[in-house]
Amino acid sequence: MQQAKRRFNHCLLGQHHMLDKIAYDYVTEIKTRGANVAKIKYELAERAKKFTDEEKEILRELIQKWLENIK
Repeated sequence: MQQAKRRFNHCLLGQHHMLDKIAYDYVTEIKTRGANVAKIKYELAERAKKFTDEEKEILRELIQKWLENIK
């Protein structure tokens, strides 16, 4: 398992596992009572600047998924 991880240099849990985690963390943060939503959105926008257009689109879709699942 360690060898495969080093050889392919990506997450074994899925191609977009990290983006899914970012989306989940973002949604849970903005859903907490008293959250500074503007600050959280700004931090995500700054973090997403280094993503490709494809990754940004996937991140948007994952955020929508988590917004629907977490109420």
